[in-house]
Amino acid sequence: MKININKISNECNNQKGFDSIGCYGCNCDDSCCKYGADFDKSSYELVIKFRHLIKMDNLFETDFTGDMEFLGNDSVRSLVSDGYCVFHKQEGKGCILYEIVNQNKEIDRMIIPSICRLFPLTWNNGELNISDNIPTDCNCLDIHNKTTKNILQTQKNELLNIMDIKTLM
Repeated sequence: MKININKISNECNNQKGFDSIGCYGCNCDDSCCKYGADFDKSSYELVIKFRHLIKMDNLFETDFTGDMEFLGNDSVRSLVSDGYCVFHKQEGKGCILYEIVNQNKEIDRMIIPSICRLFPLTWNNGELNISDNIPTDCNCLDIHNKTTKNILQTQKNELLNIMDIKTLM
């Protein structure tokens, strides 16, 4: 199952993509991680399955949203602790879920929520667009970012994995 997208906003074609340093190489303070993340139901289920690798309790809000636009036809928000999403690494940059996937090739990348894998892309009512909350220190806004690709091009693999948009690209 994939998220159905039937329209791509023009902003997506105009938004600069990530350059070779990407998210982890930029000098941002992980501003996009200061909120809880909306976890697809399927991502949530993988987190629960591999909870022994995460080694934390109290990860999610108690209620699912009922939002059918997420993988698994539902979502739940992660909690915030110490000013960041609970999955943010306590020491250093980034997310423990990316680290777990990179260290354990048998764990499906779907454990990382779609909203995080696609950022700064987001979707609503079948339309793919740019988030209103791109931190000003994000690599895709950095004046030193030398890429000539737009965000659709640099996020293409994630888009194709998560969304049903082949006919639009």
